[in-house]
Amino acid sequence: MSERVQPGRTLFQFVRFWARRWTGAGSGIEAERGRDVMVTEAVAALADGGGASVNDVARELGIDQSGASRMVAQAVARGYLVKSRAADARRRAVQVTEAGRELIDAAHAWQEQVFAELTADWSPEEVDRFTESMRRLVANSRAGG
Repeated sequence: MSERVQPGRTLFQFVRFWARRWTGAGSGIEAERGRDVMVTEAVAALADGGGASVNDVARELGIDQSGASRMVAQAVARGYLVKSRAADARRRAVQVTEAGRELIDAAHAWQEQVFAELTADWSPEEVDRFTESMRRLVANSRAGG
């Protein structure tokens, strides 16, 4: 008798596997770049031209403020993000630099390449259904979190 498919376990196995990869090589450099991509994408999603605070980034990534602060500092040091004064002079805003946009573009190109390779034997309809299901998962997780 076959074991019942456990969709939650499958989802998290998939997430854990891909969360550790940036270029597929798996070295420490790629892991660091993966963190740079995560924090830079978070700032890009939050910024809307005005920048995001480190606390905003922490909430977006689901980590504590000190972890977000370290990730932001690393991305600033590498030139992907820049800190500036926010409208409220007591806080600092984080914004994406041109190098950060290039990093995000490269990450997105890699993501599309990997997805195309993984689904090469799928029909366009299967790809569309899966993509829509993933969008719904993201939307539902944002609504609940």
